[in-house]
Amino acid sequence: MKGLHGCLFEENLCPKENIFQPFPFKTDGGFEKKKILEDGTRVALTKERRLQIITMLCELEKLFDCSGLSWIVDGGLSVSILLGDFIGEHRDLDLAVEEFQLKSLQEWIERKGYGLFVTLGVQSRETMFMKRVDWEEFSTAETYLFWIIAVDENGLIQKDKPLSFINVHIIRRNELGNPLSWGKKVLPARWFYSEVVEFQGSVLNVASPLKTAYYKLRSMRNYDITDLRHMLEAGLIPYAGIEEIESVLNVEGESKHSEDYYRARKNFIIEMKEWR
Repeated sequence: MKGLHGCLFEENLCPKENIFQPFPFKTDGGFEKKKILEDGTRVALTKERRLQIITMLCELEKLFDCSGLSWIVDGGLSVSILLGDFIGEHRDLDLAVEEFQLKSLQEWIERKGYGLFVTLGVQSRETMFMKRVDWEEFSTAETYLFWIIAVDENGLIQKDKPLSFINVHIIRRNELGNPLSWGKKVLPARWFYSEVVEFQGSVLNVASPLKTAYYKLRSMRNYDITDLRHMLEAGLIPYAGIEEIESVLNVEGESKHSEDYYRARKNFIIEMKEWR
């Protein structure tokens, strides 16, 4: 990071082009730890925050209206949308986009006042830096944090817009068009079909419950477990779906995680089956 900081403070280099910028969403951008408690419970929405998220989703629909692009609301917010009401606070807005459409995505969002960014090096949101990139670098960057962020005419990040930033998940496919996991294993294509849902005045493309459940079981964060329980209670994950997800996870095998992680995941899948 030393070289990056040097670049940031050289008057005639990066600042002029605004390629590198600090991540500005530290307090009002949605990443406060207090939004999710230590036990994984989502904090109840205030009226103001509820309106803020509803407005954000409305702006998302407007951003992609008539774009011809594939866009799917992912992550925790997709659970709220499928349930028809908020399950609690959400730290960000996740959006899945197709890798083969990234060039068109860049062209479209730049006309709308947004840019593609990736996170550099340090993964702490208190200290991270963002790099403005084109669609090719967006596709190949060695990071797990990809963003669409509002910018002004000088390329400076605008943090006070109703829709300031979107956390992007890139859908990658093999030569046959089959979707791939992080480990480049083929995933069921139907998991990547979206559902069109009307929610709080917006019409949104929403991730399949099985896709959401699969990635939440991959992550196994405490609030992922909370979200999965909401989905089970609402009947969004059928027994056959649980078995399918389990089968895919078993094919992927064990790799970077600890034995405790895999033991906890296996036990929770058993709990999910008993729930159904």
